[in-house]
Amino acid sequence: MQKLVDKTLLFTLCLPVLFLKPTGLFSVAALLLSITLTSLCSYFDNRPVKYLYGAYLLLCCIHGEFLIFLPLLVYDASELSPFWLRYTWVVPILINLPEFGLLNISFVIFPCLAALLLQQRTAHYLQVRQHFYDEQDLTSERGLDLRQKNRELMDKQDYEVQLATFSERNRIAREIHDNVGHLLTRSLLQLRALQVINQGQEPMEENLVSVRATLTDAMNSIRESVHNLHDESLNLQIQVMALIDGYKFCPVKLHYDMGELPKELKYTFLAIIREALSNTARHSNATSASITLMEHPALYQLVIEDNGTASRNSSTTGIGLQNMKDRVEAFQGIFRAEQERGFKVFISIPKEREAL
Repeated sequence: MQKLVDKTLLFTLCLPVLFLKPTGLFSVAALLLSITLTSLCSYFDNRPVKYLYGAYLLLCCIHGEFLIFLPLLVYDASELSPFWLRYTWVVPILINLPEFGLLNISFVIFPCLAALLLQQRTAHYLQVRQHFYDEQDLTSERGLDLRQKNRELMDKQDYEVQLATFSERNRIAREIHDNVGHLLTRSLLQLRALQVINQGQEPMEENLVSVRATLTDAMNSIRESVHNLHDESLNLQIQVMALIDGYKFCPVKLHYDMGELPKELKYTFLAIIREALSNTARHSNATSASITLMEHPALYQLVIEDNGTASRNSSTTGIGLQNMKDRVEAFQGIFRAEQERGFKVFISIPKEREAL
């Protein structure tokens, strides 16, 4: 657009020369030919512009009236290489100088010089604008990268918080089990011994039986709370992510889209994933792997795949696959393993039979 503005300005500067003298056939031809050639130059690269510019210079040398619109072609030739081609417009001016005189020829020289200045200004403007757009794109790209990294940091922070929460739940459960549970168990044993010692003494024995029943209820309640606390602390996604973080054989991508699962199924999926990653490390030449956990309306789906090309027919791998299959069949699920452009394990567990 800027080049079109420059050429319009140059064309305006050329028109007074056309009106200072009688308009002839060559003047009209110069007008039409210069507009046509400068339009073509706008769509071509260096080599065609050289030919078009050279052809117009030749016409200017043959007939002086073509000099009137020479600045339009000078503008297009201002980017030619080698450098000296940009100033060959001086040649037809010198040839026609004796015929037109210095005063008349100056009306051509000044627009040609203006064409050079306009082209340099426009080239600098376009360069600055392109640099601005490049910086703008780079800034936008960096902003997107920064937002992506912020999201990753937030996800990692949430992951660390959840992991710390579940670890603390496990610690509390262990403390209750190891300390309070043992104390209650010892108290029950002591009460049992007192019952044996005071057997036959009905008032004392009845009180001991009552205390023992109370402690037994407390023991059962604590045991149930510990189990529930431990089961709630098992977040399958967190556990799988922790398993992937500690897996050094190859990069593993996780796609997780599941709600809450039964605890037995959580342990089953976790054991299968652990066994599958172990098999990949021992029997595969894979460079990448992926784990997909998806919940569908009627089933749970687990897909583990890698890009390894090595055969998986070793006896150890066969035992591992059989163990996976047995675990899946315990839930009336479907287990399939195949090796084609890598190794893939496909598992689906129906929801209505999930806890058999």
